Amino acid sequence: MNKTSYLAAVALCAVAAASGLRAETNSVSSGKNAKQPVAVETPTPTFTGTISTGYDSMYNFRGIDWIPNTGIWTVTVAPTWHITANDTLTMPLWFCVAVGQTGNSAPYNGNPYTELDIPINYLHTFGNFGLGCGYTMYNYFNYGFPKTGIAYTPGGTGIQHEINVTANYTVKTGAVAWTPSITYYYELGQAAPYNYASINAGSSFLSPALAASVPLYKDIVSFNPVTQYNLSFGYNVNNQGQKVYGFNNWQIVAPITWKITQNISLTGYAAYTYQPDLMNSVSLTSTPISKFYAGGSIGYSF
Repeated sequence: MNKTSYLAAVALCAVAAASGLRAETNSVSSGKNAKQPVAVETPTPTFTGTISTGYDSMYNFRGIDWIPNTGIWTVTVAPTWHITANDTLTMPLWFCVAVGQTGNSAPYNGNPYTELDIPINYLHTFGNFGLGCGYTMYNYFNYGFPKTGIAYTPGGTGIQHEINVTANYTVKTGAVAWTPSITYYYELGQAAPYNYASINAGSSFLSPALAASVPLYKDIVSFNPVTQYNLSFGYNVNNQGQKVYGFNNWQIVAPITWKITQNISLTGYAAYTYQPDLMNSVSLTSTPISKFYAGGSIGYSF
């Protein structure tokens, strides 16, 4: 389970920036006023990308404390193909490993939990709108899956397939860009023989969100909060073992990014999540009703 929502928020901020540029073409600087010099626009490269690594004190995935009481170290490699000026194809590969899970605390042969997600996302923009779709294959390793109500059997490897559709709209008020969005995820189920039932096949998840991009100091320091009100349609289960239909959780992530150079940036964030009654269906532990967490990362763009 990756941090798809956070990465999507970063992509949405990029859309917001692009929208700001399009709006600028309606001003005198576009050259429509013959007395003004015409600015030469730099064409977008066909291929761009980002590489980042960081630490999260909690692995919060769709309201669930996925690895209870354990942080994770992550690596993201996200190449993007700019098919046209309005069409992009992004493949944000995401890897994580649990920090501090060793020896008896590690659930599978003394090895820490690890995960590799392979998504591919398409986005088409027109004006201030964006429409997209995507697919993700989740691969998780070294996890103990439940055999009975309290016992575990080594899980080893699990695979999950998911598709999604998304829509967003960007509007600017002064220097601040606002991007409301909505993303719908549908679970295709796990590939045999890795059927450990960690996610309910045929279930779905709806994530309305609001992202903002606030420049704090020129284009060097920015504040990019994202809040989500998430809905489960049989995706998660509650502490009575029943599938959840309706409100899943509310969360907010508040990152500040410092652009050290044109290509290198540092990000630190604080976050909060609230959920009334969710259980981790793999570890069979209750997820905290209310919890703060934090993290940081360093990234390189090319």
